[in-house]
Amino acid sequence: MKHTVSIGAPYALDSDRLVAALDTNVHAGLSSAEVLRRLHDDGPNALRSAPRPPAWRQFLLHFKDPLVYLLGAAAAIGLIAWFMEGRTGIPVDAIVIAAIIVFNAILSYVQEAKAENAVAALTSMTAAMSSALRDGKLVRIPTHELVPGDLLSLSEGDIVGADARLVQASALRVQESSLTGESEAVLKDTTILRAPVALAERANMVFKGTTVVQGNGLAIVTATGMVTEIGTIASMLDRTVESQTP
Repeated sequence: MKHTVSIGAPYALDSDRLVAALDTNVHAGLSSAEVLRRLHDDGPNALRSAPRPPAWRQFLLHFKDPLVYLLGAAAAIGLIAWFMEGRTGIPVDAIVIAAIIVFNAILSYVQEAKAENAVAALTSMTAAMSSALRDGKLVRIPTHELVPGDLLSLSEGDIVGADARLVQASALRVQESSLTGESEAVLKDTTILRAPVALAERANMVFKGTTVVQGNGLAIVTATGMVTEIGTIASMLDRTVESQTP
C-alpha cells in the first residue's frame, strides 16, 4: 500500500493523527525492516528521468548537422560525377568524404558517452544525503532512500529531501523560491492549518528540493518521489513536452 494515499492534506492534521496515519514513531522513527517494505511499495525517493534513447538513435543524431549535410552533398555529387563518367576507376573523393563523416560521428558518439559516464560517476559521488531517525538512532542516508513516515532531521544548510510535515521547529527558515517564487526565506512552525491553503502559505510543511537557511526542525515525511510538489511540477512539464512533440 502506498502510504501517501490516505493522509489527505498533512498540513491540516495534528501530529498524533499524522503519526497514526503513517504508522510511524516520533521517538524512534521507522525500523529498518519497515523501511525496506515501504521502499518496495512506494519506490525510491527520486524524480523520474526521461528515458534515454537507444544507442543507435544517439549515434544517428551525430549525423544531424549542417556541415554533415554539406559533406554528404559533396560526396553525392562526386559519386554522380563518377557514375556519369563511365564508372572508371574508384570514386576516391566520395569514399574519403563518406569515411570522414562516419569517423566524425563515431568520435563524437564515443566522446559523448565518456562525458555522460563521467557525469554519472560525479553525480553518484555527490549524491544528496539526509538525516533521519531510524531504529531509534539518527543516521545519515542517501536522500533517495527516504520513505513516507521517516522522521527527517533538518538543520541549517540542509537540502530538504522530501515533502514533510513539521513536528518540531526552532527558528526554522526555508528558502522555497524554486517552488513558490518568493525571494525571502519562509519562517516555519508546527501550527495546524485547518482550511485549505496555497502552497506558499503552508508554514508547517517543508518541501523536497528547498533549502534550510536557518534553525533546525524535525518533520515526518509525507510524500516522496514523483508525488512530491516538485515531482508534480516535473510531471506537468513532461506532459507538456510530450504534447508538443510531433
